[in-house]
Amino acid sequence: MPLPQTRSARILLGALLLTLAAVTATLSTALHQPWLGLSLSDDVPAFGRGILVTASADDGPAAAVQPGSRLLAIGAPPEHVELQPSDLIEEPDFFETYAQVQQFFARQSRIAALQARPTLLRWSDPSGQVVEQTVIPAPGRPLSSLPLAFWFQLLCGGVALLVGAWVYALKPRSWAGRLLALSGLLFLPNTFSAAIYSTRELALPGPLFEALSAINHLGGLGFGGALAALFLVYPARLASPTMLWPAPVLIVGWWIADVLRFTPDVSWGVRIPLLLEIFLAVALAVVQWRRSAMRAADRAALRWFILSAMLGAFTFVVFTFGSRMFGVFPPMQQGYAFGFFLAMYLGLALGVGRYHLFDLDRWAYRLLLWVLGLGLVVVLDMLLVLLLNWRHDLSLILTLLVAGLLYLPLRQWLWGRMMQGELPPIDRLLPEIISVAFTAQTQERERRWLGLLDRLYQPLHNLPLNPGEADAAIGLALDGMELRVAPAGGMMARRLQGRSAGQRLFTVTDAELAASLVTLFNQAAAGRDALEAGVQQERDRIASDLHDDIGAKLLTLRHLLQGEREQAMLMTTIDQLRAIVRGLRQPAQPWSEFAADLRSETAQRLAAAGMELDWPPPLIGGLPPVPRPRDLDPRHPAQDAAQQYHLRALLQEAVSNAIRHAHATRVSVRLTVQDDQMRVEIGDDGVGIDPQRPATGHGLTSMQIRARALGGRIDWRNAPVPMHPATPHAASDADAAPSHVPGIGTLVELVFPLQAELI
Repeated sequence: MPLPQTRSARILLGALLLTLAAVTATLSTALHQPWLGLSLSDDVPAFGRGILVTASADDGPAAAVQPGSRLLAIGAPPEHVELQPSDLIEEPDFFETYAQVQQFFARQSRIAALQARPTLLRWSDPSGQVVEQTVIPAPGRPLSSLPLAFWFQLLCGGVALLVGAWVYALKPRSWAGRLLALSGLLFLPNTFSAAIYSTRELALPGPLFEALSAINHLGGLGFGGALAALFLVYPARLASPTMLWPAPVLIVGWWIADVLRFTPDVSWGVRIPLLLEIFLAVALAVVQWRRSAMRAADRAALRWFILSAMLGAFTFVVFTFGSRMFGVFPPMQQGYAFGFFLAMYLGLALGVGRYHLFDLDRWAYRLLLWVLGLGLVVVLDMLLVLLLNWRHDLSLILTLLVAGLLYLPLRQWLWGRMMQGELPPIDRLLPEIISVAFTAQTQERERRWLGLLDRLYQPLHNLPLNPGEADAAIGLALDGMELRVAPAGGMMARRLQGRSAGQRLFTVTDAELAASLVTLFNQAAAGRDALEAGVQQERDRIASDLHDDIGAKLLTLRHLLQGEREQAMLMTTIDQLRAIVRGLRQPAQPWSEFAADLRSETAQRLAAAGMELDWPPPLIGGLPPVPRPRDLDPRHPAQDAAQQYHLRALLQEAVSNAIRHAHATRVSVRLTVQDDQMRVEIGDDGVGIDPQRPATGHGLTSMQIRARALGGRIDWRNAPVPMHPATPHAASDADAAPSHVPGIGTLVELVFPLQAELI
């Protein structure tokens, strides 16, 4: 896809070139101003008028002015100006009326004109002596004279533009990306113009200052309007983008009215429209919050939006207005306050770009707790200072103590409420993982594994992952809306969608726990396989001993026996021994072969006992099987060797009871497969079971044990069937079969789950 990459590169390159051009223009304007070599402060001296000198450059034109002096006037009568601390005010918007603003610009013009030529400086040195000296200002400022606040404002504006361009390059067709890029484009002139006039040495020409202030107003109004419009279209589109076009017209019109002084005062020109934009953004954020109730990704982005904006606005208010009004913190230079808006802007950019949105959601909660903690400290400190007239150092100590006692428990409680559904530690899950991995039945093992994932993550959907995607797509996907879990213990990879019933996003912590669970599961499964391999090896040894030793002796005994009855019993014993050896050693037989062997063995045993066998074709899914080749029939039940072994032994024991104890003439066997279960019914027309004497013999106990090994249940009950006359008798082996009553047949019912689904 070379075209989108080229377009993205062009966007970023254009933003970089624009930033460099703006930096060059700003530096050129700032450096081409007359320079006295003084660092001045607008702090009002306690003992008179003038401007406090904090430092003087050794190589500057006014090197004779000592730090700590008060600069009183510039120029000689009649061309001189008595200096005031308000001459250094950073932002003319602090004035209330346009008349005050115009008066300020006029004074700036007079001072700048005097500063541009040889002039007389009058100052009071630290000892109080008034000194006058003619100074020839340098025609331009050296680069080293620009304060840190100047560079910081350039950094804020440049980063905002580049970040907005980056998001726009990622999402050029998204209105959210376009509006964020537009806000970054407008934030740049807002900060760059302020960098020039807020860090001036003493004065700027009035027209230049007024032009820079107008550029600052346009950037600020546009930045606020773009952010308000952003909440109109993101995360959800509340209105058509065509409704955004009147906004630039309104903003530019209001800005022109402010520049031409058509608005009543400075508040109506700048502050009130900015406040309206903030209120509009808040109202739209509330609507967005209500609309995103069941969209976890949108709710996470919006939560991050709101908290980023809250952090930027709150810290700006605390460190600017709070320090000015209450003296809570040392006064902050306004140029550094742009950092709060930059932090807010970066938070919005991460939300729009949805960069690791699943992590931003957790950081949003941390940010909220941080803001709450800071707010608690500020409020308590202000209350102690204002209401109790405490000293700042004492109030701060008590504030930190009280905040620690109150806030830390509150924070822990809030974090628990916010993080409901947090995952337990891996050591608590280890026993359950081992238990699931060692579950004998594959189907039950998968059911328990899926149940564990559902309980931990509570997803909306727990779906199998396409095998072709399993290796390349494990982990978080779709901005945290989906968690893809790797294959575990031979089971398919899973696709979990919608954390906590769709109300939250999956996080990196969720993905890490899932990876750990899969690793533990695979290790436990490997241990299970090794155990089964050892068990199978021991079975092979036992099977070899039975076949080579006992089997050989039984075959030798066959040639020594003469009677037909003895020969038949010996052959039955040899057949049973072969079945045992086959169950211990061989893998599962195909279903058709296994069923045919069972039917044949049962028919031979009943025929030798003079009894009939009724064994119709099995019912699969409630219907007889389709007569076609086994490997093409999708409805054959899948079983493993252990299931076939236990099923064969159960059937043999049931038939043995019918032969030895039931006095039956006919045995019927019914096999039914439905809903991933097999039902085996063995009935006879014998004497039935005495309900007053429960079955507790060794043979029946063995059948119960085998039924549990199959994961199923077995029952005996009387089942009226067409019978031949029979007489009751006492069982020769009361421990091998239940007592019987005449005229009632016996029905043995076995139900157990299949090893896998029908294939």
